Amino acid sequence: MKLFNQQDKNRDIAHHILGSSTTMIGVCITVITLFKLLNTRLQTYADELLSFDTLVFTVAALFSYASLRSNNNARLEQVADIAFFLGLLVILLVAFIIVFTTY
Repeated sequence: MKLFNQQDKNRDIAHHILGSSTTMIGVCITVITLFKLLNTRLQTYADELLSFDTLVFTVAALFSYASLRSNNNARLEQVADIAFFLGLLVILLVAFIIVFTTY
């Protein structure tokens, strides 16, 4: 019975990662588009980092989806969790770059 509860918990986490990572893909693409539309002259790597971050969140979404579709999902869910956390760290770095280069 304990294994069943852990499997449900993993599926719940994978479900949240799937929804959140797809949202973060949209956020990254929106910010990249805003950089391009505003013709920012700032010499930063924020848009390149956001492009990489879009890829990281896409990997998280793909692994979380595969985790939801698989019966043995612990390893897939762990990869999705790590990728999502890495994506959050990169977007935090981008936020610091934006703040410290504009003010």
